[in-house]
Amino acid sequence: MKRNTWIVLGIGVAVVGGVATYALTRTKDEVKWRQAKVDKGAITQRINATGAVSPVVQVAVGTQVSGVISALYVDYNSIVKKGQLIAQIDPTVWDTQLQDAQASLLRAQAAYDFAKADHERSKRLAENKLLADQDLDTKVTALKNAKGNLESAKASLDRAKANRGYCDITAPVDGVVISRLADVGQTVAASFSTPNLFQIAQDLSKMKVQVSIGESDIDEVQVGQRAMFTVDSLPDKQFMATVSLVRQEPITTSNVVNYVVEMVVPNEPLSGPAQPQKEGPQDPEKAWERMKERMEAQGVSKEQFIKRFKERQAAAAPAARPAMKAAAVPADRMALARTPGGASLLGGPKFTGDLALRSGMTANVTIITNQKRDVMRVPNAALRFNPAAFIKEEKKTEGPRLGGPMMMGPQRSGTQSTAGSKGGVVAKREDRVWVLENGKPKAVVVKAGITDGQFTEVTGEGLQEGMMILTGVENAKQANGTSGGMAGGRR
Repeated sequence: MKRNTWIVLGIGVAVVGGVATYALTRTKDEVKWRQAKVDKGAITQRINATGAVSPVVQVAVGTQVSGVISALYVDYNSIVKKGQLIAQIDPTVWDTQLQDAQASLLRAQAAYDFAKADHERSKRLAENKLLADQDLDTKVTALKNAKGNLESAKASLDRAKANRGYCDITAPVDGVVISRLADVGQTVAASFSTPNLFQIAQDLSKMKVQVSIGESDIDEVQVGQRAMFTVDSLPDKQFMATVSLVRQEPITTSNVVNYVVEMVVPNEPLSGPAQPQKEGPQDPEKAWERMKERMEAQGVSKEQFIKRFKERQAAAAPAARPAMKAAAVPADRMALARTPGGASLLGGPKFTGDLALRSGMTANVTIITNQKRDVMRVPNAALRFNPAAFIKEEKKTEGPRLGGPMMMGPQRSGTQSTAGSKGGVVAKREDRVWVLENGKPKAVVVKAGITDGQFTEVTGEGLQEGMMILTGVENAKQANGTSGGMAGGRR
């Protein structure tokens, strides 16, 4: 009995050991791969950035003379015309200088007249040999000095007149006052720089959006590209813009180089997009022909576009009202203009338009830099994934080694081919995707193109539509005995 018992126990231990060994080897050998298909479709490459909204033309109005502000004739939102008086600097000091310059001119004119008459007398005496040549030369010099003093006095008078004129500050352009930086009684000093008193936006019907693009993406941005943006006050409304300028000036902040990109966009009313009515209502059919390509790229059908177009026309019709509204002018406007804080009580036309975009708003911008249709594409996870960490090591075979040297880039995995060159080594990226052949991963070299953040365009020999490629593993912890690893799932 004892001998049989030991035999049974030995058989049991062998069975348990075999099962354990099988289980351990099975979890390593049988990896459940995550796969996706190579398909054809559209890829739209975009650059996202955050910028600020501002008027296309914004003029800072300052003063060229120092003094105390004695009057303000406009306030926030005031509509001004070019040449309109908007503020005054106390002219007392400058009036005094003007009077002094006028008096100096009178003295210089009298001295010149006397020197001229004296020169004429001396000249006649010299012709009759009654005056020495040396005395005549003295008279000529006195006349020239008197003429120079007269010209200097005229220039001083012109300068005094100009300074007196600078006391009357006028609007340089037609527009709307969007900022007032001073009040009556404030002293401004223009000794070293020109202090700003107002900011005037020339035209609020068009706005400008400026964003900073990093040096790695700036070459993809070109003038004329389409852009879209939203603002925080209207998160559900999308504004369409066009890239109008890519500045060449680099802006370096904390060793990061950026370039400013500008876009111009029509400023729509809050009630909906403005519809020009110069020649009657627009034809929806003609509008569809102009915007067909853009709408189809966004998945909008002709019927949907025409329906929305007519709805916008109907909404805009009753909302068409003038953006400028004249307010009553107080009887004693001059007294208010010379009172601290009185500018806010002044009458005059005010801008009361219901435009959607305001100066200083934050714009969340998307610039469409490239767009392709019907191209071979793969999920981005397929280019990041490398199966080397999830299979057992095998003997080296012909061709690229499984899990070979990887390009330590931010996203894609692949191999590097290096070529010696004078002064260093040049590295060349080789992107690849992986397919299953006889149950084992096999590398397929591809060339990556544009990406939209989810899919990447790929080309290469052996690629076919519908081909199954590896994008990760279902359970990385069971596959390689670690938590995490390069599962390669979509991010």
